[in-house]
Amino acid sequence: MRKTSKIFFCFLIGILFSGFKPNWKQIAIIDIQVKIMELDYLGNIYVVSKTNQLYKYNPKGVLLSTLNYSYLGNISHLDCSNPMELYLFYRELNSIVFLDNNLAFRGKINLSEFGNIQAITMGRAYDNGIWLFDISDLQLKKVERDGKVTQQSGNSLQFVAKNKLSPNSIRDNGNQVFMNDSAVGILVFDAFANYLKTIPLKGISNFSVAEKDLTYLEGSNLIRYRFGDKGRDTLQLPDIESLQAKMFKQNVYIFDSKQLHIYSFE
Repeated sequence: MRKTSKIFFCFLIGILFSGFKPNWKQIAIIDIQVKIMELDYLGNIYVVSKTNQLYKYNPKGVLLSTLNYSYLGNISHLDCSNPMELYLFYRELNSIVFLDNNLAFRGKINLSEFGNIQAITMGRAYDNGIWLFDISDLQLKKVERDGKVTQQSGNSLQFVAKNKLSPNSIRDNGNQVFMNDSAVGILVFDAFANYLKTIPLKGISNFSVAEKDLTYLEGSNLIRYRFGDKGRDTLQLPDIESLQAKMFKQNVYIFDSKQLHIYSFE
């Protein structure tokens, strides 16, 4: 992206999150009961249905690929931060499946074979390793494909004012690692799993993270939280009972209990 395009894009994002109600234009409606929705940095949409069918759409909602991975079990997490290699996490099986950009099977690892690791959530590390939260010893760990644990945080209860921790997602933005617990907030670690701070945003079930901010759904609004000054900007979404929402450039992707809605800003 050229410098002028970046400036325009930042200007557009600033307008969108300035607090007024945008003029949304509906691009597509997809009839699907969504369980998980994620976007890669190219704008492709990945959806896991409630029957564990996996779908890939382009930014306008055109179906590109679909494969049925329900035979492997219940998909509990999807990470597409590297669009060339997707990670599917099967918590009940304590296993991670790797797919290519066409959703074809590339490999699988069973975390139970690496010792006593019992992961409850995971996320791709920036170098294609695996961040996971091990409930057996309450540690954030970085694991390589051969099972070697290269980083670990120590017991995470020392960082929170609670006697229980149950993270539901982990994100790596290349500089820091963000681990979300809806009852505690977002715990932030460095690339070596050293605890840095807790962002006091509670009640979040899903979020997206960038270099300087993160976004999450709050009621009918998409909220951008700025790391620098801890400020929050609000984007009012179309009038849909949103269960989850994500944004890519000027497009917003929202799903309710029965459909995936795609809108663009005019």
